[in-house]
Amino acid sequence: MNIYVLISTIDDGIKAVLPMLLPEEEGVRYVISWQQSKLPATPSVAESAASNMLSVPPAELAASNMLSVPPAELAARKDVTVASICGRGLCRNRNNAIETVLQMLSDPLEDAVCVIADDDERLVPEAFARIRKAYDANPKLDGALFRIRSSADGGYFKVYPDKSMAYGIHPRSYYPSSLEMTFRTRVWQTGIRFNERFGLASEQLCAGEEEVLLADILRKGLSVRIIPEDIGMTDPNTTGGRAMDEKMLRSKGAVYAYTHSIAWAFCRSWREALSLGWRHRQSPVTIFRNIWSGAKYIRS
Repeated sequence: MNIYVLISTIDDGIKAVLPMLLPEEEGVRYVISWQQSKLPATPSVAESAASNMLSVPPAELAASNMLSVPPAELAARKDVTVASICGRGLCRNRNNAIETVLQMLSDPLEDAVCVIADDDERLVPEAFARIRKAYDANPKLDGALFRIRSSADGGYFKVYPDKSMAYGIHPRSYYPSSLEMTFRTRVWQTGIRFNERFGLASEQLCAGEEEVLLADILRKGLSVRIIPEDIGMTDPNTTGGRAMDEKMLRSKGAVYAYTHSIAWAFCRSWREALSLGWRHRQSPVTIFRNIWSGAKYIRS
């Protein structure tokens, strides 16, 4: 089983990618989606592993003070493919990596696994063995959600279930993060992608893409399990967002309305508004309006 590590990075963030790469290993490839934020948005372009060059004219890159090619150390790695994309949007970046992997497959029906990653994550040496073990043990498994520890103190910075279980029955205290996610490539073959209305640098929202992606996967009748095994480490300060930020509140409402009925979303939005209002000593009515604006946006 081949493993493709899909790393999303933007601008000079590509300089931080090299430390996260493990020693070259048979059956493991790294696909780096490199976003150029200062250039106008363009369709994603899958770059060849041999050239590792951008499809953006050098003059435009020079004018925007951006790197014209990835660092030489990345170009020297035969297991690395760089795919460039202009514009902004984390989900656009992730989808660019997915499209690149699909183009790289020698057989569309190849049994391979994609690992979602960012440039600030560090994979543990046992990551690939643990991922292969989980999928080999269950050929019908379409997605597996692993654990990530804090790179600051080595502890967990969120609550994880202590046993393997189907994602559809996860405890309310658990919420998924992109860096824990792995999926067989057959998930992408169904047409499922990250919803680009959600996530960092989207027009109206700034989060929620993980829950929305998993909702789309479950609606297709695919199987996703939570696996109590560590695969990486990251800085918890680079994940998530501020609870009372207006865009974050809109994202909550959008997720509620996308994943449930509008009546459920309305009740859940009020419950969240009352809880946040009490904790932060702010008007729950104002908070509700912000949350509900996200629900209306995603249903429009």
